[in-house]
Amino acid sequence: MTPEKFFYHIFSPLPRQGPGCTAATQKAWSHLPSIKKNAQVLDVGCGTGAQTRDLTELTSGTITAVDNYKPFLETVSARAQKEGIGERIRTVNASMDALPFGKGQFDLLWSEGAIYIMGFEEGLRAWTHLCRKGGHIVVSDVAWFAKNPPEELTQFWEKEGYIPLTEDEKKDQVWKAGLRLIATFRLPEAGWWEHYYIPLLARVAELRKIHGADPALAAILDSCDHEAGMYRKYKRYYGYAFFVMQNL
Repeated sequence: MTPEKFFYHIFSPLPRQGPGCTAATQKAWSHLPSIKKNAQVLDVGCGTGAQTRDLTELTSGTITAVDNYKPFLETVSARAQKEGIGERIRTVNASMDALPFGKGQFDLLWSEGAIYIMGFEEGLRAWTHLCRKGGHIVVSDVAWFAKNPPEELTQFWEKEGYIPLTEDEKKDQVWKAGLRLIATFRLPEAGWWEHYYIPLLARVAELRKIHGADPALAAILDSCDHEAGMYRKYKRYYGYAFFVMQNL
């Protein structure tokens, strides 16, 4: 198994492919003004669709779920069909930096824990035109919660290829993107541990028994353990913040 395939093998059966929780999705939604009944929603970087499913409980509109990994989308579709909501969820296999949609096509653009792939500012600039004027955008992204984070932590993020900004710096980027910030709040710790790291670490332990002797695959498992350890040690310094915005 190649390292890339193994990475997806780790994450595919997990309830979430990144930190998050239903309560946070609901809280972000609660900050939105009234959404029209038949709202068109775009979920970017949907993974296996935990938040996609939550959104179907919050709106009676149609959700277009996008991911660049087709098996994730197959999971989304299969679950939607099983739950009798298949007609309300459309899946599209595409890269988030080349979304195949028209200007102003959606009333609401949603993305939890995925915009870091492009970068917060770059993602907002690339996606805003897909949302109609007066529509809304909701994203969550990693941010510094305290100044002067420890060197070990900054080095960790440098190796990950993404340097977090403070919440205030991200607010400035919201304004520069021509958006109005309605609300911002932090993902609770449960969104990291109970809903993400606990299932992930159990999966890592399971796969280590099978693939631990393969140096390349063991290194990927080690990186998952290390990531969880960094959050355990330094959670006061960083986390995910939700940004609820309006396209002006």
